[in-house]
Amino acid sequence: MAVSSNSPIRSREWRGIILALAILPVVALAKAHYQDPQGRYDLEVPAGWQVYPDKAADQIIVRRGAVQAIVSVTRQNDSNAMTGAQFVAITAREFRRQCPTFRQRKSGTLTLAGAPGVYALFTCADPKSPAVAETDAALTGNEFLVGVTLIAPLTVYYEYLPALDSIRNSLHVTGTRSVPAASGKAGSQAMSDLDKACLVGAFTQEDCGRRIAMLLSRETKPGTAASAAMQGRVYRDPQGRFTVEIPRHWNAIAEGHNGGLGVQLRSGANWINLMPSEPAANPSGVVLDEERKIAARSHSDRPAPFGPAGLLQIFGNGLEVAYDEFTATSPQGGAVDSHIAGIGTIDGKDPAFLLMVESFHPRKKDAADDPFLSVAQSVRLATH
Repeated sequence: MAVSSNSPIRSREWRGIILALAILPVVALAKAHYQDPQGRYDLEVPAGWQVYPDKAADQIIVRRGAVQAIVSVTRQNDSNAMTGAQFVAITAREFRRQCPTFRQRKSGTLTLAGAPGVYALFTCADPKSPAVAETDAALTGNEFLVGVTLIAPLTVYYEYLPALDSIRNSLHVTGTRSVPAASGKAGSQAMSDLDKACLVGAFTQEDCGRRIAMLLSRETKPGTAASAAMQGRVYRDPQGRFTVEIPRHWNAIAEGHNGGLGVQLRSGANWINLMPSEPAANPSGVVLDEERKIAARSHSDRPAPFGPAGLLQIFGNGLEVAYDEFTATSPQGGAVDSHIAGIGTIDGKDPAFLLMVESFHPRKKDAADDPFLSVAQSVRLATH
């Protein structure tokens, strides 16, 4: 998949296939500092990566297997300089010509080599080797056009994004002031990478939700999810499996010997039961399994999930809460607001889940809000 010689970038096969064997490595050892032989720029090369000069174009390829960063730094004519936007547009046209399934997924601005620039994110849905490419470009104040194109197979795109980021962000053009990458904090760079990976289809929608929540939860301070209805009293499971905050004016009653069956939080006729669940694949499975059992016990053909909105999910503090909300009927024939939730770790590495069931009798409109969500978000598992 060759790019024409008058293109601002040459890559033999941008879909992640090995470059031509005629290109010889000049760096192939531990992390190294690469200096352009003409003195125009320098950059850092991650450990295990190789640098290849492209003899057919004024650029280098920093590569590890099928993953590569193509770097071009060229002096421009003051009166007719190619802009970063033009570089990206020409590269996009070349990629579109070479890949029938080309799609541009995203574009925007960034800082490249200390200069304001632009980028575009592309995918090629080749059935044998789907791949992702990102082209970044900027024109520096001393009239150097900087172009960086990052290419990786879709299957390893997210894995190698930090290394590709480090190559791009370390690029320094001689005669310009070194400026930290526009992404700022490492956390925002990680979120930007995950956003790109989700956008190009590297993960399922559910997996993306979990991964995003894991990143966000690292920055969430414990207790921020609890509402004003909580007063700081904490129930600690006697067997050390979990803790949960107790709502104001509610009581906690351990269930079973030494709390083996969990705990009931109660206020009058309203109650919330929190207990270990039976084995399930994930928190959503905990909810659906419990609702099927309820339907079977009551000889009902009501399908799970019971609620009209289906299962809902919230993430935080390293935990995933999947829950269903619906209206049920009490033994006395009155309507009760009900919730059934499954609680587990976001990463899914801990197979132990909690089942949470609530029955709340609606009262006057000015009464305190149902504390279900506050209680659910206050749960902490022993591994956290």
